[in-house]
This record gives sequence, structure tokens and C-alpha cells, in this order.
Amino acid sequence: MIENFKNFTPYINPEDPLSVWLVGETYCDKTFKIYRECSDMTALEYIIDGTGTLDIEGQHLTPSKGDVYFLREGTHHKYEADEFNPWHKLWIVFYGDFANALIENYMPKNTYHFRNCAVKSYFEEIYKISTSDYPYDIMVNKITVQLLKIFMYLRDMSKFDTEGLAEVIKKYLDESIEDDFNLDKLCQQVNYSKNYVINVFKDKYNITPYKYFIDRKIEVSKSYLTHTNVSIGEIAKLLHYADQQYFSTVFKNSQGISPLKFRRLTRK
Repeated sequence: MIENFKNFTPYINPEDPLSVWLVGETYCDKTFKIYRECSDMTALEYIIDGTGTLDIEGQHLTPSKGDVYFLREGTHHKYEADEFNPWHKLWIVFYGDFANALIENYMPKNTYHFRNCAVKSYFEEIYKISTSDYPYDIMVNKITVQLLKIFMYLRDMSKFDTEGLAEVIKKYLDESIEDDFNLDKLCQQVNYSKNYVINVFKDKYNITPYKYFIDRKIEVSKSYLTHTNVSIGEIAKLLHYADQQYFSTVFKNSQGISPLKFRRLTRK
């Protein structure tokens, strides 16, 4: 096992609203196993790669690449890396009245595992800040900002169940038909990773978000062609195609006929 971490015990003031105790990065091996009967620490850990198991308060969980798990002070827990695909993770241990307020207000009750979290950059920034030359107080302030971002993200994740999230994605795509498809922007909007967004949507509607978006554009263009006198060039502009020729090519590939022929046939 390879572990790099910073221990800030000498700088901690128990009266501070949030104290950072430990920040680190761990490359686990098959021997990595931790057991705490009644934990004296609160921690958030992000899995960069690998898999493993976490048993906490009667729950058996399997945190893997892209996941976050939460270890709360006072819990009984055991966690260990997979023998053949052990964890590589970033983590932070913290406590204080403000930390407790974040947990109470942002963390769903009895939830210790969050899948497919787009928070790697926040954990990387925490680690970077912890290894800088900032005075402890300034370092804690900067880390607190990143922790708040993580807690807000985890709270937003918990608002959606799988079915509800798919519907939110669909609504977003429907409202963006006159724009370009932008998966990064969509993922930012719903606070989920690309793979998770694609898989949730496909499980619900049996189609990828991109394919759904393209098909909806075609349906909207058919409505324009049938029910309005808007020119084909203007329809291409309205629906954000590169130009009329590209729109015509996409339309013909989808419908088997050109937009002009479709208009003539549907107006007989």
C-alpha cells in the first residue's frame, strides 16, 4: 500500500467551526482493511479507481470507481479493498460544529454511499490545498469551500431517484431542441457523471440522450415543414443545424426523403 497524507493535529483548535484533521491519497493493496467499533472520525472518500466493500450500520456497500463514501463519527464500520482491483482514493477527515451542520443539512439520513459522482476535481483541489504552503487557517477556509461544493452535490444527487432523473433529463433535452447537443452542460445541470446520465436515460427510454435529441429535432422540423411556411433554410437555422445542406442530409438519412419532398407530400 502507498499512502501520502498530511496530519494537521498540531494546528487544530477545538473551538473552530470546522477543523481539518487529515487529508490524503491512498493506493490500496489486497491487504487494505479497516475496522472501527465506534469511529472517532468523520470522513469523505472518493474512489479514483478500483473497488471494494464497506459495511456500515448494517449496510453492505460496494464503493467503486467514481463513487463517494461517507464515514460518520460514532458509526460501526469495516471497509476493505478488493483483492484483485484495489482502491485508489482521495480522502479527507474533518470535524467541528460547522461540519456537523453540513452533515445534518446536506446529507440524506442513513446514506453512506453515492454512486457516479462528478466531484473528482473538488477532492483533487482539497488535496492540492492541503499540500500547499498556506497557513492552517487559510488552508481550512479554502478546503471548506470545496467541502461545501461536495455536500451540495451529494444533496442534489439525493433529490432524484433513477426514474425521476430520467424525466428531468428528458425535459432538459426537450427544452433545448433549438440548441446544439451539449452533454457536458446537461451533466452539469443535473449534477451527475456522463456515464450515469446516459445509462439512466437509456434504461428508462431505451435510447441514448443524444439519439433522443436528434430524433426530437427531426420531429420538430417535420412539424415546421407540415404546418408553417418557414423556409427550409430558416428551419435549419432555428434548429441550430450548421447549414441547410447539412439539415437536408440529416433529414433524408432519417426519413428517406428530402425536407422539400416531405413538405410537398404532407401538404397534398
